[in-house]
Amino acid sequence: AEAVALVGLGAWQWCLLQLLLMVVGVCGRGVLLQLNSPYNTLTIDPHTIHFTHTKGEAHVRWGLTLPEGIDGEPCGEGDACLDFGVAKVVVTTEEHCQKVSWVTTNLTELKDCVSLEGHWYGGGEQVFQPWPIEKEPRDETAFITADMLQNPSRWYGGLTEAYWISSIGVAVRVEETTPLFVSVPDYDDDTVADELCLAARQEQPYVAAPYSPLTLDYFLCSAEDVRKVHEASYPKFFSLPESVPDARMMEEPIWSTWAQYKTHVNVTRVMDFAREITNHGFNNSQVEIDDNWENCYGNAVFNPDRFPDPKAMVDQLHSEGFRVTLWIHPFINDNCEAFEYADQHGYFIKDSEGQTQKTHWWQGSSAGIIDFSNEEAVAWWSQRLLDLREKVGIDSFKFDAGEASWLPDVYTLSVDERFWPNAYTQKYIDTVSQFGGMIEARVGRGTQRHNIFIRMLDKDSIWGSRDGLRSLIPSLLHSGILGYPFVLPDMVGGNGYLGLKPGRQLFVRWAQANAFMPAIQFSLLPWDYDEEVTELSLEVTRLHSQMGPLLQHLAEEATTSVAPIARPTWWLCPDLESCLTADQQFLLGDDLLVVPVVED
Repeated sequence: AEAVALVGLGAWQWCLLQLLLMVVGVCGRGVLLQLNSPYNTLTIDPHTIHFTHTKGEAHVRWGLTLPEGIDGEPCGEGDACLDFGVAKVVVTTEEHCQKVSWVTTNLTELKDCVSLEGHWYGGGEQVFQPWPIEKEPRDETAFITADMLQNPSRWYGGLTEAYWISSIGVAVRVEETTPLFVSVPDYDDDTVADELCLAARQEQPYVAAPYSPLTLDYFLCSAEDVRKVHEASYPKFFSLPESVPDARMMEEPIWSTWAQYKTHVNVTRVMDFAREITNHGFNNSQVEIDDNWENCYGNAVFNPDRFPDPKAMVDQLHSEGFRVTLWIHPFINDNCEAFEYADQHGYFIKDSEGQTQKTHWWQGSSAGIIDFSNEEAVAWWSQRLLDLREKVGIDSFKFDAGEASWLPDVYTLSVDERFWPNAYTQKYIDTVSQFGGMIEARVGRGTQRHNIFIRMLDKDSIWGSRDGLRSLIPSLLHSGILGYPFVLPDMVGGNGYLGLKPGRQLFVRWAQANAFMPAIQFSLLPWDYDEEVTELSLEVTRLHSQMGPLLQHLAEEATTSVAPIARPTWWLCPDLESCLTADQQFLLGDDLLVVPVVED
């Protein structure tokens, strides 16, 4: 037997094992490496990593970019090690996990593929949000936070963590220092993915220091079932929220101008919007003034033609009992007055020579993007919002964008290069979270500790699973498993893009599906349909308000437990197939099972 390393055996035990292998006829290249722990065993043969525990076994095709015909030699690192000359793999036991660490200075790519046996959950936000993930095979893409609506087949979304859990009681976590490319291939064309492939390459959008080694570091962790492996593994890699977000946002609806008016907002429409809300029996909760309130995108100044006296408007809304929030983004278009000031002071993302690098976004073809890794830029950008809050009386903000995909092709960040580009999202959320628990954002990457609402990315006004109503619950469950329990679903009925307003039935079913979620947000107006739709929507808000104390309790629980507010059905039945694949229902705590109607 050509076993290279077997950890934990003495010399006489190793010799005895060789004899036994010969006796049973096991010969040729057999076990190359084996590592035992009280929780599991990791065995490497020439083609597969076998990760075995009491309830199951995961398989990983390893070293897929190693040249053919080379053998590994034992080396003295970690708990077990194989050196192939062009690359080296080190395995280290950490509690219930085994860490697999590849490193090379000779190869341009490292790649291992995990077999998707059982059912798997986690990873990246998707337009078609599969639950479990093997339902949606995907081509390879850089695993960064991205605006997936710009290229749904290429990008994952803004809420993305390199963390997956499975029904066979195995979790996978890839280190943030890995320049990770992920694919979920379907080899037999049965529309079910077969593997989760993890590749490391130093190419765009990742940036490497000259002559730095290429690494692929990931953990394989085990426990009895999907819930137990999540409860054991999540605290090892992530933080829990440090406190809960604003209580009123959890109990009362948010009313956004976006889907109803898009960019056609002004003081008259905002005031009429608020008065219609109360005139139709809804409570005076919160009005969010969305896109196009500025005189130029990024100036952070109200347009005087559309909002001649914003303070008077906000004061009036306050007198009527409303709170007022404002849409904010990290861009400044280059035709805006603020661009020159920010550019001269070095507040934008720059190249290594210190030159501003422009980007484009959905409201600007040429813009600077604020560098949130630059403390001076953060202080200037934040102070403008503090001034708005003080001078105009704005209560809080809706923070849009923040994905790493908006960075220009050439960029630098003032953080360790190994964490580029996803560190941009982390720094963005670290900045905006200072404005308190009444804010909303739409991105997250290692930022679970903040007590803020994370909004689902824009939904389409359709019934189906491709970003329609049927994607709502899978998106909710996905956020919770990644450690973001304070979910703000997108607007009831979707965004009405391309003039496609939802039908009355779709609107009502969407509102009802929201009733037991952590928050509810309207924009399209129920009374634009008829009296029945208005009354049914009112009933949804009453029911949601009744859930307020329970939602608050579960939010508090989420600060001390990995249990999300909205839990997958398998939380209570992790061994039942029907629970593991249930994608249109969820648990609110452990006592309520919510099964809304999501079909026409």
